[in-house]
Amino acid sequence: MTLTEVRHLIAELGLRPSKALGQNFLTDQNIRDLILRHADVRPDETVIEIGPGLGALTEDLFKQARRLIAIEKDPRLADYLQQRFPGLELIEGDAVKILSPSTIYHLPSTFKVVSNLPYSISTPILECFVEGTNKPRMMVLTIQREVALRLAATPRHKDYSALTVFTQLYYHVTIVHVVSPHCFYPEPRVDSAIIVLDRRDTRMKLEKNAPFHEIVRIGFNQRRKMLRKLLANYGGVAEGLRVAGVSPTARAEELSIEQWITLANALSR
Repeated sequence: MTLTEVRHLIAELGLRPSKALGQNFLTDQNIRDLILRHADVRPDETVIEIGPGLGALTEDLFKQARRLIAIEKDPRLADYLQQRFPGLELIEGDAVKILSPSTIYHLPSTFKVVSNLPYSISTPILECFVEGTNKPRMMVLTIQREVALRLAATPRHKDYSALTVFTQLYYHVTIVHVVSPHCFYPEPRVDSAIIVLDRRDTRMKLEKNAPFHEIVRIGFNQRRKMLRKLLANYGGVAEGLRVAGVSPTARAEELSIEQWITLANALSR
């Protein structure tokens, strides 16, 4: 949809874009095409779209996917989408609450997530998928640029965080395009970015009782403190750091994903 078409449709539906719901509607066809090209949806796949809004992506996803599940919180837009796309599997409600671990578990193993995520829920939605039992094969998302930088960050960078580590444990992260506020209506106050998360086929394995998530959270909650002190309650932390090739004075932001895995596995023993 063009800017003129979006404005006309909003007026026709009597809508006022909600800042609380993060309603910034995509108006740039080139950006839409770029998202769809990277999503590469196949006829046998299930796709989840969160916050479809006026349907900028929905129309093509509905045609391409075997099954499209759209989750829309705004009842006005949910009604509009249901009328525009008869047969669409639409769920009205808060995606953060709807996408519980039990819901994701029942989805097929080949599902993808393709979405212009509302800014206010981008982090909890990412956490839901990344830490869930049944993870998407791929995610193609438009999110705040600052969140995208965190997801793609490398050790020792200021954007490197617990979310970075949890995400990169399972996904290759690529920022494919920075999106100007001018590509949306109304315009957000920040830049956005299209990010592709491809599920990793291989990576070092976590042992069954490895306290990976626990120690990563502890480390980044007080990121300026040495891990040796933060993890003192775990037996063998000094040896674990040695095995991981980590300095005794290291802090959370210095460890690579592989070093976090090695440390967690050592502590599980």
